[in-house]
Amino acid sequence: MTSEAQNSLTVTRETSASVQRVWDLLADGWTYSQWVVGNSRMRAVDRDWPAPGSQIHHSIGLWPLVINDTTTVEKCTPLEELVLLAKTRPFGAARITMRLSPTPTGCRIEMAEVPAGVPLKWLPDSVGLAAAWPRNRECTWRLASLAERRDLETADQEG
Repeated sequence: MTSEAQNSLTVTRETSASVQRVWDLLADGWTYSQWVVGNSRMRAVDRDWPAPGSQIHHSIGLWPLVINDTTTVEKCTPLEELVLLAKTRPFGAARITMRLSPTPTGCRIEMAEVPAGVPLKWLPDSVGLAAAWPRNRECTWRLASLAERRDLETADQEG
């Protein structure tokens, strides 16, 4: 089930996966290339990820046109919120907030992205929304699908 508001920079997706299952994916920096649109490969993940100040080192783009970049954790409240500062060279940076909340049937994932540096901050919100909303919709779909798949794999192993 999906509930998304196209007039907001926040994308919301509901999943049957638990908050813990979704958090486990967010807390594993090596999974980001599986669900973050545009992230083509992971190069390194700090051992203390997702502690504030820790980083993931990744590449964006398609080979051979890839840019090596980093994403830094600004705030981490396990099982609730993860705030990231993603460098998007040469475009500046974006602040991404991931929020999780339990629902009667699983978990609600909220993903918000706002420009955090120039030149992206110079763009009108409507332009940022046109670029970020579809991308974040796909990111939350991929994240939910991965979490649900892990739930099925766990159920298969237990049953």
